[in-house]
Amino acid sequence: MSGAGHGGLSRSATRVVAKEANGFHLLRIDGYSQTKTVLPGQKLSSHPFSVGGHTWRVDYYPNGRDVSADHNAISVYLQLASSHPQPVQARYKFSLLDDSGNPAYELPAEKGSFVGAPVVNRYPNGITRAVGTLNNGGEEEQGPGCGHEEFIKKDDLERREHLVRDDSIVVRCDVGVTQFVNSVLAQDDLVNNAWGDEEEGYDQYDAQGMYAPPPRMYGGRGRHQRRHRADDNEYINWCLSQRNH
Repeated sequence: MSGAGHGGLSRSATRVVAKEANGFHLLRIDGYSQTKTVLPGQKLSSHPFSVGGHTWRVDYYPNGRDVSADHNAISVYLQLASSHPQPVQARYKFSLLDDSGNPAYELPAEKGSFVGAPVVNRYPNGITRAVGTLNNGGEEEQGPGCGHEEFIKKDDLERREHLVRDDSIVVRCDVGVTQFVNSVLAQDDLVNNAWGDEEEGYDQYDAQGMYAPPPRMYGGRGRHQRRHRADDNEYINWCLSQRNH
């Protein structure tokens, strides 16, 4: 198939840029000894934070997330806190910092699939419709997240004086995700008013795929305004010539 001119094929181009995004969040627990009174399965959560265009949250379980498991272990989990229609793949790593801010205890980095809260459409008449899952109370239910049920034994933690200072501990969570940026590369027509001598070529386009005026667009003899529409080959070559910035 081929076509050129205003009666030819409809043309368009999209650019999708995939890039790595990394970040970390610190969760400081002051009054560590008092958190032992928290019941198994109950959590202390960080404020939401953003990495790679997604919102995340760290959940800290002082006596474990699994109520049937050994309550002598601390659990930590990373949770996708924003709504997303599909699971998000991410890398994560948890560590404990010493008083110098360096990781003094850590578990290996892992990859996981994260499910966010369902998208809930709320209508003026009070009706709600969820694209996802709601719990028995009608509240938004998130996926299980990813993390470690036995991040560290409490007696092991308390033996490490460099990790518990002044009854405080600091949990660091590193997050890495592939971020996708979608944008229009070119519209149907690569056409614009171009300036130049008749013998000059018009091989410069602007960011919308339009012919860009040459630097000497003002003044001088032989200057005139004319229109030029790129044929299909020029259109394709222009799209191929664009580079990431």
